[in-house]
This record gives sequence, C-alpha cells and structure tokens, in this order.
Amino acid sequence: MAQRAAIFVFGQHGCPACSEYIPRFKRIAGPFRRQLPIGVYDIARDGRHALQLANDMRIRATPTTVVLRGNAVRSFVGALPDAQVRALLESATR
Repeated sequence: MAQRAAIFVFGQHGCPACSEYIPRFKRIAGPFRRQLPIGVYDIARDGRHALQLANDMRIRATPTTVVLRGNAVRSFVGALPDAQVRALLESATR
C-alpha cells in the first residue's frame, strides 16, 4: 500500500511570483482537496506557525512547493507550470 502524501506551498505577501502562482495553484488543487492534505502558507502573514514550518522544511525562497510522502521530501522552487502542478497532485493521490 502506498504511503499517503501531503503538499505544501510557501509564499509571501509582496512576492510577484507568489501573487501569480498561489491563486493558480489553489484553483488547480481544488478538486484534489478531498483526497489529499494541502497547505498553502504566506510566511509573511500567517504567523509564527507558518514561519516555523517553513524553517523546519528549510524553505529559502518563495514560492516553494513541497511534496511529502513518508520520509521523502521533494521541493520545487519557483512558480510551477499548470501541467507540473497537476502531475504532482495526481501522483500524490496514488
């Protein structure tokens, strides 16, 4: 049986790439929310918890998309194209 995955996106207010990517990511991810834990964090506005989580995951640039599956962590820095976002979400649900 495959381990369940979770996806996190880290951005921050004032980041032009984040302002473009995060709403687009949320739109694409919408249909997957029932099958998959998805977290979207603004490290500049969402408080200490979001900043601590970003630090724990060693996020050094925004936007960054993180896929966790078991002990495996895959990070993607920058605004991903729609097709890559869909592929990550689809593979995370398998």
